Amino acid sequence: MQINIGLDGEIVFINLAGNLVASTAENLRKQVETLLGKNFCHIMVELSNISFMDSSGLGACMAIHKVINEKNGMLVYVEPRENISKIFRITGAYDKLHFVPNKKEALKTLNEKISAARPE
Repeated sequence: MQINIGLDGEIVFINLAGNLVASTAENLRKQVETLLGKNFCHIMVELSNISFMDSSGLGACMAIHKVINEKNGMLVYVEPRENISKIFRITGAYDKLHFVPNKKEALKTLNEKISAARPE
């Protein structure tokens, strides 16, 4: 799996491509932990280029969601392909995670969260 990371102000963009499986899920978790260690806690994960995901991949998505929430950050997933979306729906994870239809909506959602967290 390829992990490409970009930055726009306080927002981190993670673009995943390939298979999110046991052999690659740990790398995603480590990348997110590194970002959190640098105080980047508003993250968009692009899932549209993931072609296959197993239970380890699902577990990684849930785990990074949890650690980001604990840091009062926000994790937004851009809608995956239908076969991946089905896994999130069947397991009930779809209702626990934050999905948006596209990158523009992800940026808007994350910027609103950042603005709301700033003192006036």
